[in-house]
Amino acid sequence: MGARYWPALDGLRALSIILVLTVHTHDPMWESFNGALGVTLFFAISGFLITTLLLREEHRGGRISLSKFYIRRFFRIVPLYALALITFSLLVIGLGQGTGAGNYLERLPLLATFNGEFAGSGTFSHSWSLGIEEKFYLVWPALAFGIPLVRRFRGRAVAILAPVAAVASFVPNVGYFGIYFPIIGGCALAIAANAESTFRYVYALARPAAVYALFGCLIIVLFVDESLPLVETNRYAHTLFGLVAVLVLPGVLLSRTWIQRLLANRAVAHYGTRAYAIYLFHPLCLELVDRAIAPGTGGVLLQLARFAGVFVLSLATAEVLARLVENPAIALGRRIIERSSSSDDATGPVPTTTQTQQPLPQTGTQPPRR
Repeated sequence: MGARYWPALDGLRALSIILVLTVHTHDPMWESFNGALGVTLFFAISGFLITTLLLREEHRGGRISLSKFYIRRFFRIVPLYALALITFSLLVIGLGQGTGAGNYLERLPLLATFNGEFAGSGTFSHSWSLGIEEKFYLVWPALAFGIPLVRRFRGRAVAILAPVAAVASFVPNVGYFGIYFPIIGGCALAIAANAESTFRYVYALARPAAVYALFGCLIIVLFVDESLPLVETNRYAHTLFGLVAVLVLPGVLLSRTWIQRLLANRAVAHYGTRAYAIYLFHPLCLELVDRAIAPGTGGVLLQLARFAGVFVLSLATAEVLARLVENPAIALGRRIIERSSSSDDATGPVPTTTQTQQPLPQTGTQPPRR
């Protein structure tokens, strides 16, 4: 799995954000469609891609640079997030839009520190998933790549943690940890895909029959009705969908099926590269569209027109933000890393641990996107 860039992975991000848009439009035509699971797909992608990039950096040099990883993550995530938070705050506090200013101010410290999953419902509550991912970015690299003992047994560790997180989804009072199941599953897949002893099992999931069967399961889970027996809350669908989402990834990356070609289409993949900005700002675009077409009004055609309006407006917003904020911030982070690397080179080489495995092909993939 040594491709420099996987356009189909961005295609999956596109699918993820489209699912999120369906649930947030609140139109009747999407009621039987569990679009909230788009976030679950995001989680699986993040766990897999972040771990893959870290493994390849480790294989190239014997270790990873945690400082460089955190710099990349900071400039990838924080500038756009800060802009979104400031924008929403001005609308709520200054113009009285959304939830009441009092409620919002109480929640603001949690929102500002990427703890939105604890902030309850209200304006900017969709940032809860970013709180989940930021904790993963903060803990996983330091734990799995920075501590020698954990590093040695990380494959076994994720093999244990994944089912534990899955079971946690069904246990009262600890269900929060079940949210991490698709992320941990993505990590486990990355470790298996980058090990010679287990790669053949991963590759088996890329056979056409497996790809079509797994995508079929993915679609079926999207239509799971919470009124069915054993489907008491969305956590059940989240866990099942997370498992299938992880198993789908090898087919997306390695197969030559029409599904892979569709996801790798240039337009589809490009939409996926804008997923983070779309996710942050689409509620504002939805608010504008609501003023023209109220949610739940009209027939299917009018509801589709409303969805198309949100789709186009949020994409246009993301394109502008990519040029003005997102890409410049990422470039700044890279320059800081380059200057740091130049300084390290000037002071002499840094000893590295002896590699015990042949390095995998280098990855020049675009920075992991939310």
